[in-house]
Amino acid sequence: MPVRTVSSLGELQSKINSADENHILVLDFYADWCGPCRMIAPDFEQFSDFYQNATFIKINVDHHRDISSGYQVRAMPTFVIVKSRREVARMQGAGRERLRSFIDQHYSNVPVNPFAATPEEKKFLEKLVSYTKQTAFYGDVIYQTLARSVIPEDKLTELATVDSQVNQFALAKELLSWFKNDFFTWCDSPICSCGEQTPKDKGMDGRPTTEELRLGANRVEVYECPKCSAEVRYPRYNDPAKLLETKKGRCGEWANCFTLIAAAMGFDVRLILDTTDHVWTELWIEDEKRWVHCDPCENIIDCPLIYEKGWGKKLQYVIGYGIDHIYDVTWRYVVDSRKTFDLRRDVRPETFSSFLTKLNARQLSNITAERKKEVITRRMYDLVEMVSAESSKRQADNKAYSGRTTGDEAWRRSRGEMGRKLVSGTSVVSENSEPIQLNQQELEAKKFRLQYSCIKDEYERVGTHKTTLGYSTLATSVKNIARKVESDWKKSYLCRSDGAQEGEITWSVDLREVKEIKSIRLKFDGISQFESGKVIVVVCVADSCTKVPKSGELTLEEIKPDVVKITAKLLGGDGNNAFQHAQLFRCDSDALNDYQFVLDIDFN
Repeated sequence: MPVRTVSSLGELQSKINSADENHILVLDFYADWCGPCRMIAPDFEQFSDFYQNATFIKINVDHHRDISSGYQVRAMPTFVIVKSRREVARMQGAGRERLRSFIDQHYSNVPVNPFAATPEEKKFLEKLVSYTKQTAFYGDVIYQTLARSVIPEDKLTELATVDSQVNQFALAKELLSWFKNDFFTWCDSPICSCGEQTPKDKGMDGRPTTEELRLGANRVEVYECPKCSAEVRYPRYNDPAKLLETKKGRCGEWANCFTLIAAAMGFDVRLILDTTDHVWTELWIEDEKRWVHCDPCENIIDCPLIYEKGWGKKLQYVIGYGIDHIYDVTWRYVVDSRKTFDLRRDVRPETFSSFLTKLNARQLSNITAERKKEVITRRMYDLVEMVSAESSKRQADNKAYSGRTTGDEAWRRSRGEMGRKLVSGTSVVSENSEPIQLNQQELEAKKFRLQYSCIKDEYERVGTHKTTLGYSTLATSVKNIARKVESDWKKSYLCRSDGAQEGEITWSVDLREVKEIKSIRLKFDGISQFESGKVIVVVCVADSCTKVPKSGELTLEEIKPDVVKITAKLLGGDGNNAFQHAQLFRCDSDALNDYQFVLDIDFN
């Protein structure tokens, strides 16, 4: 390694700071007028080639008085050895063998791993390690048995059965819906035994009891009841079996308990950690050969961009913890990987990759060769999906994204998770300018029929035997619309997003290629208006528009071929719940075979 020179004290300090713990810097303070300095110079050069794990630096004291003064050098030559960012030895004089012996005392030819974590990086990485212990619960036979005892397996399986086969995606969706609406509850703050709700954001840190610690509650919040002044404890349990009893919590408890329940239902599961403070689940859907995003708090499935596009989060590290593996799955959940990469500053990329590789190897070490092959194969599917999604799915995404819906509004607002805002103060909208195109089957049958079930949150395109999940997926445009499920009233409906002054959803079908539109029959069931809420539904074809009557049914005949556009606007309402005072498709939760939106078009 050639002898280096430095131009400033800052440059020298930078070299010192970048050296690892086993690497030494040998500083030669010299002067051009110093004879002994000139005599030892060739030896110094030779040593720099011999000692490969050392940096040799020459410093001219006449040119860099700030450096020589900082090191209090008064005679030349002076040799200083720096190791682990501090001076460890110095020597004056120009003896060759003496200098060699001096260097040998502190030299090590074994370099420290350049990707070894710094103390600050270790603090960050240690937090990630703790979650590997959590996943052991999900594969435990006893825990799975406990979970199955609370799951209505037969009912959920029946709902997810299509043509005598259980559809895994549909089963995951039904499981999420049951968990959200019938089993688990959100807890901002606990309720006192006297029945009074304790104040939100007033919890103090308490000391866990021995029993609470045994059940993983390393943190306990303590509240004071405003009615009886009693102390109300809220242990934050990490043991999912205990959560099967308490049935309450925030996002950590929700994801933890749901992941166990999904594992008990036969899914291969991952607990997903977002280091910007959220947790959810991924399930392996064998039919589709992919890991599918599931957020039990929000009751959403396969909507990985919700956190950036809806909540407004800037994700950095998203880690997937399987029962026997751990992987970085960040790229499934971000819109722009390059921007995300720039945000990842807690640990160097090489160090992070090395850490995950070693941790994953440890997780894989106790499984069979067959299972290991399966995990690695699925990882390859995972990587291909995330890479391909970068250029296609991220940019051509037609879904509507809302802000976070669970938790107290003030808490969500303080976390910046209410969703992005426009100048008008309404939520960001989702646009898809392309109308639905007729397929060959429909052209041959001369008939198009689209129907939507709000209970199932599912479209069916009749004649194609194809179903599509999500109210926004076949809409041309969605602005500030959300789907609500009222578990207490057993109702489902579409309404405005919380806080939005106006909501709008549009469906479009392109009929410009047909000869004649014989008839358009539209049915809008469940139009509900409360207080001053209003619902306006309009059907437009070319330059002609017709308002749908209050009955929700409309028939149009003998129409010139063009794009058929149906738009529903929701506005008005009073008070804090104004956004719910104009509703579409309101229906009973047991009306599983009914469709609230039906569009029938006959043509030639």
